[in-house]
Amino acid sequence: MRTILIPVDFTSTTENAVRLAAEWAKRFEYTHIILLKTSKESEFDYLHMAEGHSFVNEENVNSLLEQTEVLLKTLSTIINEKSPQLKVSTAVSDWTLTKSINELLKDHPSVELIILGSDDQAASNDSFVSENIISIARTSPVKTLIVPNGYTYTSIKNILIPCDVNAITKLNRLFHHKSIIQEQDVNLMFLNIHTDEKTEVSNDKKKELQEYIHQYLTEIPSSIHYSYDENIINGILNFASLNETDLIIALPGRHSFLYYMASRSISEGIYQNVNQPVLILK
Repeated sequence: MRTILIPVDFTSTTENAVRLAAEWAKRFEYTHIILLKTSKESEFDYLHMAEGHSFVNEENVNSLLEQTEVLLKTLSTIINEKSPQLKVSTAVSDWTLTKSINELLKDHPSVELIILGSDDQAASNDSFVSENIISIARTSPVKTLIVPNGYTYTSIKNILIPCDVNAITKLNRLFHHKSIIQEQDVNLMFLNIHTDEKTEVSNDKKKELQEYIHQYLTEIPSSIHYSYDENIINGILNFASLNETDLIIALPGRHSFLYYMASRSISEGIYQNVNQPVLILK
């Protein structure tokens, strides 16, 4: 049973991710969706501090539990209305979000994908899930799809794959999914961003990348592009905005969104992406 896991909260960012997940499941033949809600998101709503001691306000706890039940029922209904054939399960955890996800993955080995809603620049939801995207994406052992709040599902035709011409073996992660890609009518666009305006990519490196891609993806339409930008994330997003792009696939290495999340100064890079979902391969 191919399964998608969706951590949820009480925001429109979550609802948008759930709607996308229903479409994604239908398109890519998933059969099961698990909605995960953690109590840690709202612990301070019912934790009262007094004289250095803490105690739980029972009335607020019960209210939160009721709200959570309503939320999960509402989101389940959204999925069932879009894709009645899907099985929908729900889970509630008292652990932190990252720990809850990792524990659930241990109990449900059928989970192949995590979908995370991301607040975009226009959102004022302060999504709890969105705030934890970096830690989830870094620790998750399965593929992670990050969905901007402003994104509406469209069929996936043109896929942008940022890559480092000096580390082409990182593309192995993509080749592991070759059989799935071949089943889809897609076009792959490989993009190398160089950050030194005075240094061009050598012809030998370009030829090496071309031969490497052709060796493994002969049957799949693809093209290779080279561009300059001092900031790789900006270069990727600018290219995506100028070239019809339905999905960005992030690979390990220098051109990965995860690489840039390690730098606090540009860790907001992924939030700048308001148009396309980002699929982080593992």
